[in-house]
Amino acid sequence: MDNSLKTDLQAQAEAYEKFGQTYSRAGDFVSALDSLQKALVLRKEIGDIVGESQVLNNIGKVYLRQGDYETALTYFKQSLMMGQQIGDKVGESAVLNNISAIYRAQGDYETALAYLKQSLAIQQQLGDKFGEGRTLNNLSQIYDALGDYETALAYLKQSLAISQQIGDKVGESATLNNLGQIYRVQGDYETALAYLKQSMAISQQIGDKAGESATLNNIGQIYHAQGDYETALAYLKQSLAISQQIGDKAGEGTTLNNIAQIFQAQGDYETALAYLKQSLAIRQQIGDKAGESATLNNIGQICRAQGDYETALAYLQQSLAISQQIGDKAGESATLNNIGQIYHVQGDYETALAYLKQSLAISQQIGDKAGEGTTLNNIAQIFQAQGDYETALNYLKLSLTISQQIGDKAGLCISLFNIGYIHAENKDIKEAISAWITVYVIAKQIGLAQPLQVLAQLAPQLGMSPGLEGWEALAKKVSDSNRVIGGDI
Repeated sequence: MDNSLKTDLQAQAEAYEKFGQTYSRAGDFVSALDSLQKALVLRKEIGDIVGESQVLNNIGKVYLRQGDYETALTYFKQSLMMGQQIGDKVGESAVLNNISAIYRAQGDYETALAYLKQSLAIQQQLGDKFGEGRTLNNLSQIYDALGDYETALAYLKQSLAISQQIGDKVGESATLNNLGQIYRVQGDYETALAYLKQSMAISQQIGDKAGESATLNNIGQIYHAQGDYETALAYLKQSLAISQQIGDKAGEGTTLNNIAQIFQAQGDYETALAYLKQSLAIRQQIGDKAGESATLNNIGQICRAQGDYETALAYLQQSLAISQQIGDKAGESATLNNIGQIYHVQGDYETALAYLKQSLAISQQIGDKAGEGTTLNNIAQIFQAQGDYETALNYLKLSLTISQQIGDKAGLCISLFNIGYIHAENKDIKEAISAWITVYVIAKQIGLAQPLQVLAQLAPQLGMSPGLEGWEALAKKVSDSNRVIGGDI
């Protein structure tokens, strides 16, 4: 082939590849794939094996974002084989990282870890600090999913140190964002916000609009958990505006979904459904199967809250089918849990328990400690509804232990509240109030709105004035008593 023609074709291939990556970032997956396939044809035509391997990897990433894990894996494996044949170690480590993301999305954390550790070993061998920082970040996400927050934090701190050392601002921002997410899950909202605001400042400084939008979204989630719906909505709407401005359809779909959760929490189901249907349309349009499954699940939750159990089940079954189709074990477990909740409220305890036990088995199989704790709590509610308080209490204690083990303060509040309720049913009001005082102290400390609202409603039934004043007085009394007991004699 003539050198000038080859140079011309090379330039065309590079242009198509850049277009493809731009379309993919914007969530326009159809245009992304069209451009990347054109780049692939040109790379093959000029015999550019390194370039061909890179394009195959980028095509795989588009299918990964769509939740088409089988097709993504096919492209990644082709790219990996080529990279290994020509000795492209940098390319090999990048593809190993991407293959890991598929297994992580499917809940096969053991295989995901194996691929990431191979990738990390290559990067450390090459002295590829940039790649090493990104892979340490990805390793943290596996341990996060497993509920091993201590190990996740250790990896994130290593990743952060490298990003700061080499001046990788995008990586630094992403790692700060993920640190914020760990502290959010643990209920340490103050620390979470500090990390997220650092992340946002960097994104704004370097003009990373997608990163800024994602962080605004995550800050909104914290204010949601604290019951500050007005502030949450303000952050989410800023995030939505940026996603729409830069054409990030995937980000737009996610934020519309999260805005819906605010209106759902406020009992405005009509508005929540409107946002969820917009989110669903976008996710179906761009082929985001994992996102589609999540939104169907959330629509099901709205229908359940409205008492339309038949429609709720229909949406949840659709969600379940997609999770099973794409191999999303965590999503499957969550949906099975929610289906169990429907049968619970209908009084079909046997069917509810069957679904919850399937959910529990998957959580335990994939090592999802947070999911396991939630499902154990929900199983306890079945036995509680049947009057089997002893079995209910045993499940709640298991759930409580997991929450304590992984540092999930929100989960701790839920389990303790339900333990208090069982003591109340057993007429042991002293033990019930003791558990609820602990709930009050933790919920107040982290700014968790829902338990505080329930405690405020419960106060008059216990002979206290409506609101939280009575709980504050009891908490102070217990605190003062503990200080006297532990003080100097």
